[in-house]
Amino acid sequence: MVNQAQTLKELQASIKAIDDKRSSQDITDAEREVLELTAIALRDAERVAIAAMQKQVTKNMDEKTAALNAQARVIRAKVTQMNKMPKLINTIETVVKTAVKIVVAIAKW
Repeated sequence: MVNQAQTLKELQASIKAIDDKRSSQDITDAEREVLELTAIALRDAERVAIAAMQKQVTKNMDEKTAALNAQARVIRAKVTQMNKMPKLINTIETVVKTAVKIVVAIAKW
């Protein structure tokens, strides 16, 4: 990615230099035509470099997203596991409260 960024900077600098030369009044029509063709070729190369960088960025984002999704699955599994204990405690609490009510009712007799 660093090489691609450097290549893109060099292409853009070359395009700027060619554009500056093309706008000069001191060149012949033949030279201007060559410079225009060079500018077109450099712009095409610039588009290719940008497309390659975009593909690399997309690939990196996909890799990061996959890792993040895997981590999210682990977290959800742990949360589900942690929620089992409070549910068990609530069930035991309900059973104990019912048993206490029964014992209190028997004691009142």
